[in-house]
Amino acid sequence: MKQLNTPSFRFLRPAFSLVFSLLFGLSAAQAQKANINDFDLSGDAVFTGANCIRLTPDHIWAGGAAWHKQPIDLNGPFEMKLQVMLGCKDASGADGIVFVFHPEARRTGYQGEGMGFAGLEPSLGIEIDTWLNEHLGDPYQDHIALLRDGRVHHHFSLAGPNPIPNIEDCREHALTVRWSPGSHQLSIELDSKQVLSYRGDIVRDIFRGNSKVYWGVTAATGQYNNRQELCFEKLEFTRADELKPLELDGTKGKKLLDGEIVSLDNLQFESGSANLLPASKAELNHLAEIMRRNPSLKLDIFGHTDNIGDAGANQQLSLRRAEAVGTYLRGLGIPARRLSAKGFGEKYPIASNSLPSGRLKNRRVEFRLSRPIP
Repeated sequence: MKQLNTPSFRFLRPAFSLVFSLLFGLSAAQAQKANINDFDLSGDAVFTGANCIRLTPDHIWAGGAAWHKQPIDLNGPFEMKLQVMLGCKDASGADGIVFVFHPEARRTGYQGEGMGFAGLEPSLGIEIDTWLNEHLGDPYQDHIALLRDGRVHHHFSLAGPNPIPNIEDCREHALTVRWSPGSHQLSIELDSKQVLSYRGDIVRDIFRGNSKVYWGVTAATGQYNNRQELCFEKLEFTRADELKPLELDGTKGKKLLDGEIVSLDNLQFESGSANLLPASKAELNHLAEIMRRNPSLKLDIFGHTDNIGDAGANQQLSLRRAEAVGTYLRGLGIPARRLSAKGFGEKYPIASNSLPSGRLKNRRVEFRLSRPIP
């Protein structure tokens, strides 16, 4: 049985920022290998080669962290795949690691049971804890939890703590973290099994409307210890400086509220399908917010195509795309009674179908806000 760890309130040196400067702006996501030169390390963290970092040695009162040099934007999706190794000591191993989102770079909280996360506010932390602190509400097993605002007591957890199999087994374990801003869904997999899921507007509720944050990993030991390491495999995210300005923040948003029909260049689908591309979701998130601020308005969604292919198939595709937009907005809490989706196929072109540029303009989804007739 694991023993209780003695709390520590000694500060780590300024933290390591691991937010990654890699890939996709809100359109296409291309998986890239992490570049270890994009990371700042602090405390006891050291590079061990091949995109790997040792956060703590197996010494008492050790602490390390890593922060990437550019912020990410949580209005865009991300996916992180890595391998974590939390040491070879089971009964006497401590303390664990936390994946941290925080508005400021290179910051770290208290070590020991705080694992470098305690005291950071506002913040979001994905905790993988290998030590039993009964006074914090820890379960007996190794566990995972979603924490907020530097609070490590599970009374304040957003999700968990969920028990996980023993992870202090001297082996690497596959960890995947995914964020979908459209559905406000955060999910975590360990060894290909989902171990934690949370749905909520973390930009609004945690970061007070600030979507630009740094991302890092912190780790610490106390009176008991373990060697704690990680290796990056795939990092996909939206850099804060890559996110396109929202069209609905400008004149198109005003025209929409004035009852005019508008189309959005940022609204894109996979070729020949009704699957929304990531670039579309930030714009639709904002559209949902406009509708929440104007609860009396209804939204008409009109799908259109060019004239390439069969007219009947084009009409069906335009309808499916309009319905896909409606489904996405319903997932954001907009009631179905406020949405109407229609497909017009190739009937109403706004440009010549004889030119590629014209066909691109004709492949569109249009929106109109209106008040219901009493």
